[in-house]
Amino acid sequence: MGVVRSERPGLIIHLGNRKTGSTSLQGFLSKNEDVLRGSKNVNFVRLGRKHISHNQLFRLMRGTGAENIWTSIAEEVAAAPDKTHLMSSELFFDMDIAQQMAAHMPARLRSGLRLVVYLRRQDSYLEAMYKQMTKNGRVRTAPADYVKRLGPELGGYAAILSAFDTVAGQKAIIVRPFERSRLKNGDTIADFFGLLGLEVDDHEFTPPAHAANETLSRAASQLLGALSRNTKMNTREIAREILRGDDAPPRRSGDVFRLSERREIMARFAEENASVVARYLRGDGSPLFTMTDLTDSAPDPYPDPEEEAHLFAEAQDKTAAAIGRIDQRDRAKLFRG
Repeated sequence: MGVVRSERPGLIIHLGNRKTGSTSLQGFLSKNEDVLRGSKNVNFVRLGRKHISHNQLFRLMRGTGAENIWTSIAEEVAAAPDKTHLMSSELFFDMDIAQQMAAHMPARLRSGLRLVVYLRRQDSYLEAMYKQMTKNGRVRTAPADYVKRLGPELGGYAAILSAFDTVAGQKAIIVRPFERSRLKNGDTIADFFGLLGLEVDDHEFTPPAHAANETLSRAASQLLGALSRNTKMNTREIAREILRGDDAPPRRSGDVFRLSERREIMARFAEENASVVARYLRGDGSPLFTMTDLTDSAPDPYPDPEEEAHLFAEAQDKTAAAIGRIDQRDRAKLFRG
């Protein structure tokens, strides 16, 4: 596959996707922005970046101001022609964004453009998104109904990738399966920096402080969602406090879909994933995702009734403890403004 960097540095856009370590990568880029711009000759684009990412450009790029945004980005890139320029937003892996890029990105940006996207196996991705939207109070349906309603849109990777083909061509797109065994050092940050021809453990870089955007159990997500819908409590602050707790936070994977449901989800996307491999992964013919955990002999990680009862009890206990700590430290933060 090679590295992204070429003899003629250009623009590299990290498209996400969500739940693939994007927040950790963005935090690392932001923390090491000065080193990158200095000795590494890499500019983390300032325009439209609020704190660690370019997420705030998502709505603007889908609106009438998209042309002006891309013109301004092109000006920042042109001001430092000797540098490689980076943008990052987990929201950019979107059909509308691809269409706006195709319509408004100046030709001088496209010639050196690379688009990098990390794709998570659809059953795992839908589990993570279900928990996040449940935690935020936006979803209260059963997991099966969620998959039926949003599965094709969220997991339809081939269609979104095809839309980005029109921006700079198929060869400009770099697809990386989000699987620890296939990422450099098992980590998105190290893998992305490897694409840049850089080492994440370079002594000039400040290492990340901790993992970001960690996923809670379904039980904890549902409890926080109920609080979000029915009270004025600041559930985002509560979730952060839960993860900051000294005891182990209530995390659990494999607790949204049963094994049979996971198989059904991946069967729906089998043809689509094969097309992604054929079009974007020019390698050894391996499938897009490893699925040995879905075989007939594979154990089902879904919690049994006894463990599920424990997970809900744990969620209640640790959520209450987090609320208590915030209340003692700064009661005002417990409530939305």
